[in-house]
Order: sequence, then structure tokens, then C-alpha cells
Amino acid sequence: MTSPACDSAPALNEMLRKHLHDIRGHLSPAMLQADSLALSADERTRKAAQAILDALDATTAELAAMRRLLGSRQP
Repeated sequence: MTSPACDSAPALNEMLRKHLHDIRGHLSPAMLQADSLALSADERTRKAAQAILDALDATTAELAAMRRLLGSRQP
């Protein structure tokens, strides 16, 4: 059984948009820390930070693609 808020496509879309936004918010502290680590004098730390930043960038790009898909859905 579904909740009433999830019964309509617009309500589901809005709920999914909120989750996408929240996920990006959860990733923000990791991005800030990786940016800081990327400034390290230690080359291994910089390389590791760049790998983290690349993964986070790919993740946020996927989230943006999901958001665009939601925008193109017809209710």
C-alpha cells in the first residue's frame, strides 16, 4: 500500500527532487574536504583528493541527469 503523497506523479516527482537535493547536500562536506586535501604538499594526498573529487563530480553529474529526467516526465 502506498502513502497518499506518493499516489500522484507530481507528488512522486517532487519527493524524488527533494531526495536528489538532499543527496547533493550530503556530498557537499566531502567535496569541501577533498578540495582542502587537494592543496596538500604531499603528492599522494593530492592524487587521492583528485580521485575523490572526480568521483564526486561524476556522482553530482548523475544526480543532475536524474533531475533533468524528472523534469521531462509527463504527469
